[in-house]
Amino acid sequence: MTTETSPPADESLPASVARAIAARGAEITEEDGAAVDLAMRYALQIEQGVERGGQDATKALYLGPHLLKTLAELGCTPAGRLALKGLAEKKTAGGKLAARRAGRSA
Repeated sequence: MTTETSPPADESLPASVARAIAARGAEITEEDGAAVDLAMRYALQIEQGVERGGQDATKALYLGPHLLKTLAELGCTPAGRLALKGLAEKKTAGGKLAARRAGRSA
């Protein structure tokens, strides 16, 4: 009996970033294209630097915080999702308050 196994997943940093961005689905829009491109560029630079090793690896790892910040802005980290959720709730809360004020003055 033959069992089929799925091919091993690409575990590179660029592939991981691409999966995280894809997982956001429709929440990532065309307007986010520059941030997506930047995140992918950071991931590629880090991956290539680490592969070369030595000082290149050390220099590449300095891009890590920048990549993390970009991913957070896209909602691809737990903290980034919480921040985006908080912004959405503030907009909704302000909208309700404005609606209540409009109702009282009418």
